[in-house]
Amino acid sequence: MSTTSLTKRMTCGLAALTALALSATACSSGSGSSSAGGGGQGGTLTVVTPGAPASLDPAKANVGSDNWFVNLTYDTVLRQEPSGAPSAGLATKWGYVGTGNTEFEFTLRSGLKFADGTALDAKAVAASLNYTRKNGLNVSWTSAIASVTPTGPLTVRIHCSSPHPSLPELLTQVLLAGSVISPKGLASPAEMGTRSFGAGPYVLDTAHTATGDHYTYLPNPLYWDKTKIHWKKVVIKVIANPNSALQAVKAGQADAMAITANQFDTAKSGGLSVVGTPNLFLGVNLADRGGTLADPLKDLRVRQALNYAVDREAITKAIVQHHGHATDQISLPGLDGFAEDYDNHYPYDPAKAKNLLADAGYPNGFSLKMETQGFFGIDLVTQAVVQQWKQIGVAVDLTTDTSVGQWLASATSKKYPALGFGYGGASSYPLSLDWMLPHATAFNPFASSDPKLARMLEAAAASAPAEQPSRYQEAMRYVVDQAWFVSVMRMDGMYAFNGKKLTGLTAAPSYLPDLAWSVAPK
Repeated sequence: MSTTSLTKRMTCGLAALTALALSATACSSGSGSSSAGGGGQGGTLTVVTPGAPASLDPAKANVGSDNWFVNLTYDTVLRQEPSGAPSAGLATKWGYVGTGNTEFEFTLRSGLKFADGTALDAKAVAASLNYTRKNGLNVSWTSAIASVTPTGPLTVRIHCSSPHPSLPELLTQVLLAGSVISPKGLASPAEMGTRSFGAGPYVLDTAHTATGDHYTYLPNPLYWDKTKIHWKKVVIKVIANPNSALQAVKAGQADAMAITANQFDTAKSGGLSVVGTPNLFLGVNLADRGGTLADPLKDLRVRQALNYAVDREAITKAIVQHHGHATDQISLPGLDGFAEDYDNHYPYDPAKAKNLLADAGYPNGFSLKMETQGFFGIDLVTQAVVQQWKQIGVAVDLTTDTSVGQWLASATSKKYPALGFGYGGASSYPLSLDWMLPHATAFNPFASSDPKLARMLEAAAASAPAEQPSRYQEAMRYVVDQAWFVSVMRMDGMYAFNGKKLTGLTAAPSYLPDLAWSVAPK
């Protein structure tokens, strides 16, 4: 499996932590429809992000950091609401066929067109989805899809080789796989990296775009719902310094941005509104559970000892103050796999940790190699854990990577038995593909296998929607019992904005502010 698919989930959850800055400037440049056609009552919206997109091709873009670049020009089969529920997008009717969550069908609106004038029908949508599942970064999330075929002029059937209960989520603007690409784009895949070939509310203005610096979007005159076009122009500008962005928002030069915990007080004192929600968890992944490199980690007592040795409350307070919560699991409140009763399954107890190590044959501790990510604050959590492990005799040789590329190479190299991690809110099915099933991924590089866990996850994936949360919560309790990781905290993703000028900026678990449809002038 391609490891690049894991970048998507990491960047999705880290969007707020990386200060994925968003600034909206509502210019008083007139009202009414723009010359490009459609809506555009709000002047110019300028969005600031810390980095350029990996690609404008929705199949190869990074979920989270690249969503706004893609969502403006590519409409999706379904839309995800802040609650996590799917709603109508290009499709007005959708659902699983029969039982087992292996057959899914949706019906498109009639009369749809791409921005280039081509008809957007079932044949075009099926071709787009097949391109994405075969060529995209999200190969782990689409691995169960065996075929996508048009079954009528406006109906599309997705057939899966195994249960896939998250297809509605996959087809939304959050996970990008449902971003529909025109036949002209599919015929010129190399051009999709720098041009737009979608059916979204805006089109890329290449004449006023400089790749890596700023990207300009104008209303799409062929868009099917012009009430969703809130701006005459949207500009995404790449600015790396989040502190400069916050000063711009406070000064009224910009209207909103994502902030980190240490920016909260400054934003509030500057008169800005702030919204936030838990959308990320951080900790240390005990990846070598079979003891390939670090023999002690194959012993459950050792892995449990490493959990008991961590004072999660102290670390959380020190790093994010009151904008986070200690946790022992890898899910978030509001998501289907969150087991509330397991939030404090391993209370801080260094004496118990030492006893467990002694029982396992390591009364004096042991040494361990670890890699962590030197960005997004993940390294701060890792370093705190390393310091607390010293108290029970566990010495860590820590390597810190400074880029996503280095992290991916290290995480998948099988050279490090333990890995610092940051991971965003996800429903349990895609999370299980990354963490719990025997796939070689950046979050399970040794492809750890547990037959009991695999059976639990298979049953959950095939079950009816009403049964899935309880089944996935049981799987979460089991994997926490097995101490596959040392989760430390979940933290809030927060956005500061000028509430007098901007509306529709919403934060929720596994949800990003919907720039294309929801962020609008007040």
